[in-house]
Amino acid sequence: MKKLLILPLIFAIGLHANITIGKKLPHVALDHKNGGYLSGKTWDSSMLKGKTTLLLYVDPDERDKGKNFNSTIKKLERDIDPKHFQIVAIMNLGATWKPKMLITKLMKSKMGDFPKRIIVVDNTSWLVKKWGLKNDEHDVLVLDKHTKLLFSHSGQLKNDQIKKIDTLIRSQAK
Repeated sequence: MKKLLILPLIFAIGLHANITIGKKLPHVALDHKNGGYLSGKTWDSSMLKGKTTLLLYVDPDERDKGKNFNSTIKKLERDIDPKHFQIVAIMNLGATWKPKMLITKLMKSKMGDFPKRIIVVDNTSWLVKKWGLKNDEHDVLVLDKHTKLLFSHSGQLKNDQIKKIDTLIRSQAK
């Protein structure tokens, strides 16, 4: 009887490809059903290869948790050559009660303020399911140019974590 209860649990755990420091991110795509670029085109995680990446996965309701990190992001964006470094912001629209069309329209209007950033939407919390990211949260990931995870944190960053991210990205983005 115990074996019958354990097998479904093992199967359910295997469905979630949780990310691990030092390992490559599993390949995913956000298409017209699950999200994608604001233009409606499919976003594919293979585009993360070749550059050090700061990936922000944000529930719009939790975006204030990243305010203390914004000035560092702007400095990284200003200081590091975009040939070696990219910022990908993925809005987890599946985690908010706010209307998706309204958020998408607001994001499109602000794209001019952040021309170097890649903006993507996840309409169904797909990356929560596929990568095991936290839902209803502000996730920050740093990837090397081979998509190996170097840093991961959910929630508001502390000052020492922000310094670690800054140092890590500057050392990798060459």
